Amino acid sequence: MNKKWMLFAFVMMLSSIGIFSQSTDENNDQESCYRKWYKIFQLRGADDVTDGDYDNVVVSMRQGVHGSCYYGKVTVKKGILTSIEIRIIDGKFEKVSFDVKEDYAVENGISETVVAKLRGNRYELNVVFKEKLRPKGNSFDQAPDPDIEEFK
Repeated sequence: MNKKWMLFAFVMMLSSIGIFSQSTDENNDQESCYRKWYKIFQLRGADDVTDGDYDNVVVSMRQGVHGSCYYGKVTVKKGILTSIEIRIIDGKFEKVSFDVKEDYAVENGISETVVAKLRGNRYELNVVFKEKLRPKGNSFDQAPDPDIEEFK
């Protein structure tokens, strides 16, 4: 009887390892578009976003953990986002209403999180100025992590 219980415990342990490793892979595959843009900008950096109208930005629109990215256009005045519009499939744009009135600055090519209303729903938005992303060759050359065994 002991052997049966040990075999059962061993099978359960192997099953749980498979389940947990699978869920981790699924989480990596489903990383949000905002998070992907953020990582790229952290690696390569961005040129300054100057005042003006930008008609080829990416707008990350999120409710809780669910979100998507859309094309949009924005206006920047004195380094602050003053308007955001999201492009609709037919080529027209829909204006976003700022739900919380703050000065939303742009740092390293991505805006601060904007709390806004669109079509009666409340969203968190970030504007990604993809054309301000520095070229690939401008990223820092990252050193590898040290091998502790090598220094003992």
